[in-house]
Amino acid sequence: MSPNSGPLSHWLQNQSLVRFSSGTTELEQVAYSNTVTTPWVGPRLEVKKQCNVAIATLGQSLTYMIEIVNTGNCTATVHVVDSLSAETSLLPNSVLRDAIPLPGASPENGLPAAEIAPGATLRYHFQVVILRIPAGLKLLNQAEVNYAFVASEGRTVRGVERSNTVEVNMVSSRLEVSLQAERDQTFSGDIIMYTVIVSNPGFVAATGAQVTIALPQGIVFIPASVIVDEMFAPQVTPDTGVELGEILPGSSVRIQYRVQVVGGSDENGISSVAVLTYISAGQRETVYSNQVTLEVIQPRISVVKTVLPVTATWGDTVQYNITVSNASSYAVDGTLMDILPTGMTFVEGSLGWNGVKRPGTNLAKGLNLGTLTARSNLNIQFEAKLAERGESIPDDYKYVNHASLIYTFRLPDSRSVQRMITSNEAVIELKAPFIQAYVQVKPTLVEQGDTVTFEVRVMNTGNVPARVQLGGILPEGSKWLGQAEGQIQWDIPEYSTPRVLHVGEIKPGEEKNNSYVVQLASDKTGTLQGDLIARYTYEWNGQKRTGESRSNEYSIIVEYGEE
Repeated sequence: MSPNSGPLSHWLQNQSLVRFSSGTTELEQVAYSNTVTTPWVGPRLEVKKQCNVAIATLGQSLTYMIEIVNTGNCTATVHVVDSLSAETSLLPNSVLRDAIPLPGASPENGLPAAEIAPGATLRYHFQVVILRIPAGLKLLNQAEVNYAFVASEGRTVRGVERSNTVEVNMVSSRLEVSLQAERDQTFSGDIIMYTVIVSNPGFVAATGAQVTIALPQGIVFIPASVIVDEMFAPQVTPDTGVELGEILPGSSVRIQYRVQVVGGSDENGISSVAVLTYISAGQRETVYSNQVTLEVIQPRISVVKTVLPVTATWGDTVQYNITVSNASSYAVDGTLMDILPTGMTFVEGSLGWNGVKRPGTNLAKGLNLGTLTARSNLNIQFEAKLAERGESIPDDYKYVNHASLIYTFRLPDSRSVQRMITSNEAVIELKAPFIQAYVQVKPTLVEQGDTVTFEVRVMNTGNVPARVQLGGILPEGSKWLGQAEGQIQWDIPEYSTPRVLHVGEIKPGEEKNNSYVVQLASDKTGTLQGDLIARYTYEWNGQKRTGESRSNEYSIIVEYGEE
């Protein structure tokens, strides 16, 4: 119904011929029949396809036109199908038939049927956008027209016509960028190397290329770590941009840099994206790389320390409690250490682990906890004793210490990591008097039997009041002559020699000053040395406590006296 060449005639003519020879002659003869003429009825469709450009680039839109001409003598119903290239995508609502929009129509699914009369022409237009570069840098496309018509005897006749193949050559300066990290799993403190690859898969150079990688929260850039194509670029940082200049066709550039992980969690991770900008056809283009996410492995381990009672005095025993918790889904191996402050000692045999005593264990040497499984708790208790008396008082009258846990865990990539954390501070406030006595003798150079004056200061620098008495108040062989002056009035009988002097109660921060006169022995010469003993008592938690301290040492030089 659709001859391939020659002018169309609406009449088909046919004539038969017979070749023969007779016995009287050897010449071949021909005899023709009459001519039979049959009328030809049907459409004759010619399909042409073309594109508005012969050369295109990635991201460009193309306009295709399909023209159908009916040079036959019968009207046909046509149904156009155009399977688009996999590298292109139809722009919605771009299909036109004879300049009339066909909303929602798609050449891939088949355009709405239309009639084309003899001698008429149908024109279809539609647009596509180029999404990818085809392997051979050529876009090939062909349309197919399915048609049908009704013959004179009522039969429905169907046929197919195909258009020419339209070829569009691709010219690409569209750069590609990819981002990689050397590891997927990491931990706080780890050093990670990132690699950025910029490539030009086409055959047109791109200029003004620059790569920028914003540093997300949780990582910090390691200075002078940028390497561009195996060359160090110490002045470059990824977040301010790495200048690449011109990228030739078929070439690629490798950028490497290092960062240190300083935060993040195993729930959210740390994500990075590289942004590439370049100039193509006089316009600046922007391309985003794939997203790279680091999974931060960080077990949630905590150590909480408490102490009871929180106030104590000399010689008291206190109990510490340490709770080690693993709130994460990762198991860890841990060792617990606790070094008590000066003035406190560990009570041997007091350590318990989840209520079970562990004799012979001392946290100062380290306690191996074994494996702390995911979402588990461990309770450790032990006792410590304050010294009976202390020559030195802790700062602010507080014993402060904390426990330390050294733990290790293994990453999914088989690397092992060690961490150390400390607990909160457990504070014990020391409640006690701190009695200090200071003595000065005047004069310090005397003769046998002379008198000297002892000037005494007694002070309480502690935080609890105490009753104080002084002992060792007289050098050997000397006599009490009486009180000189001072805040305290001692009621001492005449000619009596006291063994101690009662200072009375001294409140915290209070100081008492007194002086008394002593007559030295008449038979002693040389250097007399001594000190005073301050004995005191105080009450704590309904119990009477005692203590003593010594003053500074005094010296008296006694010379031989002439008569």
